Amino acid sequence: MDEIISEHNERMQNLKKYYPFFKIREISLDLFQEGKYNFIDMGYIVVASLRLFIEENNFNDTGVSFEKFSRFTTEILKRDYNLYLDEKENSLLVNYIFEKIINDGKPFSYNYFDPAQKKQMSSRIKLIESKILDNTIRYYITSEAIEFYLDTKEIKDESKISIQQILLSKMIESKNFKGGIEVVKRINNEVSKLMQRKNEILNILSYNVAEGIKEADELFNNSMKWFDEEQGLFDKNRKLIEIALERMEENESHNTEDFLKNREYIYNLETEIKRAISKHSALLNSSTDLKIKSDEIIKKVTLNKLRMSFDFKTVYQRTLLLDNASLLAYLMNPLLKIKFSKTFNLKNTDELLTYRPNNEEDIEEVTTYKETEYKSLDDIEEERIASNFIIFMNLLMKFILEKGQFSLREFNLYLAGKFKGDILKNGDYYSFILHIAQKNYYDLSKLDVDEKTIFDKIIINILTPENRYEFIGLKFRVIPMPEDVIEISSLFKITNIKFERVK
Repeated sequence: MDEIISEHNERMQNLKKYYPFFKIREISLDLFQEGKYNFIDMGYIVVASLRLFIEENNFNDTGVSFEKFSRFTTEILKRDYNLYLDEKENSLLVNYIFEKIINDGKPFSYNYFDPAQKKQMSSRIKLIESKILDNTIRYYITSEAIEFYLDTKEIKDESKISIQQILLSKMIESKNFKGGIEVVKRINNEVSKLMQRKNEILNILSYNVAEGIKEADELFNNSMKWFDEEQGLFDKNRKLIEIALERMEENESHNTEDFLKNREYIYNLETEIKRAISKHSALLNSSTDLKIKSDEIIKKVTLNKLRMSFDFKTVYQRTLLLDNASLLAYLMNPLLKIKFSKTFNLKNTDELLTYRPNNEEDIEEVTTYKETEYKSLDDIEEERIASNFIIFMNLLMKFILEKGQFSLREFNLYLAGKFKGDILKNGDYYSFILHIAQKNYYDLSKLDVDEKTIFDKIIINILTPENRYEFIGLKFRVIPMPEDVIEISSLFKITNIKFERVK
């Protein structure tokens, strides 16, 4: 019971970093426009937003403006929920989401009973805080929000050391020096773990080179590549500690108990971070040593595998076991490339001198072979493009005859209906649009005379005897619409075009 009572308050303080996430999820979007967008997972939006703030605040060292948050959230709504809203509707939705994440600028708070003090206590926490810089409001993530984000997943794609140092920066700025010491200890543990991992990989290389190389590459790609960034964060945090100590000595009385306690925490924190920097430098030297030794082992093993002879029988048996006929190349290629040394036998000299050639030459029979036509990859590619262009142009002209006037956006929908949507993934289609936009006027009856481009030749091929009567008198204009951009995907956009039939 003593443990329950004494530790309960601390446990509640540790739990508070999870409260905003579940509170926002509970609110959801049921209350916005009668639940019209309640299919959006607010939990996902919160975690994604926290990652944005970590990237901008701590990696890029900049505040996040509301405009940047709006662009980021709009991209999520389009990519993950296919929500392509008009500007006003999108603005209302993004504003509502942002207000819920920042809780209208107020801290999230919840009450709990403290058995030690025998009364109700209130715990407060913010995910995002705001600052005014250059007459502009900028938003920053809090240390509690970073801790919550780190707890949601073991970081593998990014440096754990860098992430812990970001948390350390926040704790120094909020004067939580005792918590900062614990963070630096975790950094030291991570460095020690990487050092141990390096020794394990060297041991693996001694008996299994292939597996050792794989493990070494994974270590370098996932951990060692962050050295420069980690070193920069170490320097930044060491300066923050020095600044914190200077400010504390300037602003606080030297005789107070809080001053003495905080000064002790800062000195201990400074000692721990110096130890971490030293161990981190040793890790850098250790990783360099791993690279040199692994290269030496690989070179030695490679040389040992080179043989002066080739065992045809072993390769033949291995080919049978693997049931792979392509391995027969190792048997046949050496035989086909043999260079024979040709010699003349001196015993045949007499036969050479007594040789009587025939007066009449034998008629050489000439056999004619039918040449085989081969198509290069370029020829196959050009045939495919021409074939697709003919299909697209045929459908375009039919649509012009049917509608008279329409935009590229409407034509995309028309094609998507015919080809079940896959057409918007076809690169030949966008090449076709690029070609047809090179001219602003087409008169199919004059193409035979006014043939200027390869694209014109392709259109002429469409005018077969069967459909010449249908299309021969067709005239139309191609009018660009630069102010209207069609968003095909999050990575690809195309300017709209207007097609207009001319009588």
